[in-house]
Amino acid sequence: MLNREDINKYNTTSMEIPSGRAEGELSQTAGATAKTVGGMVWKAVKTLLCILFLSGMLVFISVATFIFSFKNSVPPNISAMKLKFSSFVYLDNPDGTSTEYTTFFSDENRVWTPLSEIPKAMQDAQIAIEDKRFFEHSGVDWKSTASAVLKLFTHTGGGGGSTLTQQLIKNLTNENQVSILRKVKEIFTALNLENGYTAEDGERKPGYSKEEILEAYLNVVNYGGQCQGVEAAANCYFDKSIGECSIAECALIAGITQNPYQFNPLIFPEESKGRAKTVLGEMVDQEKITQGEYDAAMAELQTMKFVGAELETTDVDENQDAEKWNWYIDTMFEDIAADLMEKYGWAYDYAVDQIYNSGLEIHCAMNLKMQTDIENFFLGSESMPEDPNTEIGFFMMDYSGKVMAVVGSRNQRAGIRLWNNATQSYRQTGSAIKPISAYSVGLNTDAITYGKVLKDEPIPNILDDPTEQWPANFSLEYEGTMNVDHAIEVSQNAPAAWLCQEVTPEACFDWLTNKLHFQKLTEEDSHSLAAMALGGLSEGATVREMTAAFQIFGNGGYYNKPYTYNYIKDHDGNVILDNREKQGEQVMTADNATVMNKLLHRPTEGPNGTATGIMQELPVDVFGKTGTTDDMYDYWFIGGTPFCVAGIWNGYPNPDYLEDSTIHKYTWRAVMQYMLDNYDWSDYSYNLSDDVVQATFCRSSGLLAGGSCYDTATGWYTPNNVPRTCNGGSDHIAYGKKPSSPSPSPSPSITPSIEPSVTPSVTPSVTPSLTPTPSELPPDSSDDPSSGGESSEVEPTPSDNPTPTPSVEPEPPPPPTEEPTPTLPPDNSTVAPPEPAGE
Repeated sequence: MLNREDINKYNTTSMEIPSGRAEGELSQTAGATAKTVGGMVWKAVKTLLCILFLSGMLVFISVATFIFSFKNSVPPNISAMKLKFSSFVYLDNPDGTSTEYTTFFSDENRVWTPLSEIPKAMQDAQIAIEDKRFFEHSGVDWKSTASAVLKLFTHTGGGGGSTLTQQLIKNLTNENQVSILRKVKEIFTALNLENGYTAEDGERKPGYSKEEILEAYLNVVNYGGQCQGVEAAANCYFDKSIGECSIAECALIAGITQNPYQFNPLIFPEESKGRAKTVLGEMVDQEKITQGEYDAAMAELQTMKFVGAELETTDVDENQDAEKWNWYIDTMFEDIAADLMEKYGWAYDYAVDQIYNSGLEIHCAMNLKMQTDIENFFLGSESMPEDPNTEIGFFMMDYSGKVMAVVGSRNQRAGIRLWNNATQSYRQTGSAIKPISAYSVGLNTDAITYGKVLKDEPIPNILDDPTEQWPANFSLEYEGTMNVDHAIEVSQNAPAAWLCQEVTPEACFDWLTNKLHFQKLTEEDSHSLAAMALGGLSEGATVREMTAAFQIFGNGGYYNKPYTYNYIKDHDGNVILDNREKQGEQVMTADNATVMNKLLHRPTEGPNGTATGIMQELPVDVFGKTGTTDDMYDYWFIGGTPFCVAGIWNGYPNPDYLEDSTIHKYTWRAVMQYMLDNYDWSDYSYNLSDDVVQATFCRSSGLLAGGSCYDTATGWYTPNNVPRTCNGGSDHIAYGKKPSSPSPSPSPSITPSIEPSVTPSVTPSVTPSLTPTPSELPPDSSDDPSSGGESSEVEPTPSDNPTPTPSVEPEPPPPPTEEPTPTLPPDNSTVAPPEPAGE
């Protein structure tokens, strides 16, 4: 039996429970906990430090790799700067031979003074004030550079730190922006200029001596106004040669380079004299002159007068053989300058100087007979608008990128390097942009198929005024819905705008700039439906850009940069620019390019096409698109045949209403007729995909036609984007024609494209004739753009007696069906296009 004590020992309410810890154990446990927590914190800190270290290393390696990517930056060829060698232009013949065509004359009046004829005082003055350690460094003064970089980071003033070598490079490349990237590139270029570098082919190129660099600097740098070089400065300010200048005069000229405007003695004489005193002070401190020479020069400055003599200048362009220059040579000249600038980082003026004076061997891609005949054709009054003030721009190329002909004006040429409406005028494109913007992006993203139903109604909540509707169609009416092929055929605005909104203007902008290489699209354009869907661009596009963009619909989706020369050699025989082995970039699949080729037959062959009545008279397959801008300022037609793609623009130099709305289409057709009459193109055809399938689709649904579909047409589809079959009921979302007595259509059929080509490739091949036979056409020819095969690079054979007169007389112009790009209120920030861009 348990007694009370036994029971109580189980009574927990009255028992004293020992803590089980001796004195001091509690503090020991707290210390252990703190130690554990501290360890965890330290591990976290170590982990964070490791992450930061590794991240820092990755960043360092990335930055170092990027920086050292400039280590073989090619410096300018300063040896060629003082040359006076004419450049020769050759025409390459189909048999591989070349024929000399013309010469770009060197500028015999160009002033270049050898270092031996420049006074030592001038050399010393320039070095003393600009780069006192010039003969000690190897192109870069690291102490001055570190100071300049510190200033850039701390925002305590920019500039400084540049050696004479670096300043020479800046003058030759025109890269004067203040940035770390520019500084890094400039440093490596300066080091390579003095020490040499390894070329792309592995050959070691030698550097230049200090004397060569100083000579180039003193002949190239601006010394105020139009004075390039010390000889021009001495002539202008003192009416004497640099060899006759005193120490004081040399010091004054040397001081101008820091700020050619602020220290121009003809504008700010006292400031220029003050700067000259600073130069003289540096010269005496660096023991370049004696104290006596310093005192004499300072005294001379007090009474120094400036003549302001007129420089003897001659326009080098006036010395050229203008009879040999045409629109093609103009274009090639600018192409060479642009390519030299892009590849070597040269300034435009330096690139032009090299073309004229460095003895280049230029192999031109021009077909002289074709270019001459087409220029003469455009000079004929019968093919031009009646108003002599209207202008044209015409650009034609093949599907490999070779430019076939360029015409920059309707007027007789008078001079060289004239303003070119085909390559230099940026104009709004109107509806001509639709196929290369929203519709191309729609095909690329599978947002549309050939016959998909799009909305043809105003887009809500676009304009501030709810009573106004946007976009407006040319007819000022909406049909509610419209199939893609019909929307392209009649150039309806609303469907294109709805599609652009779906795929986003940003996507269209990215496609146009990064894949089709449009140069002047703006940030504003990238967010604008009016710009990306309807062509209301801020700056506009050139005929050359538009034509190059349309090439992808005839060559299997390849973008080739248009080229006017095959290759160029320098005076030493080295190839410095080469277009012979360039490969085009496939920016669109061959399947999608083929579908767009079929769609672009609708404007030229469809019953309501915007160019059908004109283009159907040509005995050749034609795809294309018209474009008309707001207020009828600009008229475009960009079209392709199996042997070329060509674009034309008509308008006034200063945008204004142009009454004749069809002449651009008639002129384009007449040029193609002339090409057909005078050259053999029978072996040329498009490069289309074999995989694209032909099928019957339902216009009421945009899907493949089913048994209950009554409004059907023929479409073309990529294998991975063939729509399902329409159910004939709820799928019918479009407004279509009703049958008089309902009768089901046959089951949907899917067959290969009517004229499949071989596997697409960049290089066109020789295949079938231009015009399909009737047996090749589908039953409903009104819905079927005829197609060709692959294109070819075979050189055409001209006929013996070509005539520039078109063989087809223009018929009376039909009423225009092309709509202008609508203008939105200026307060609309979403889609309002800017005012039409001028030239």
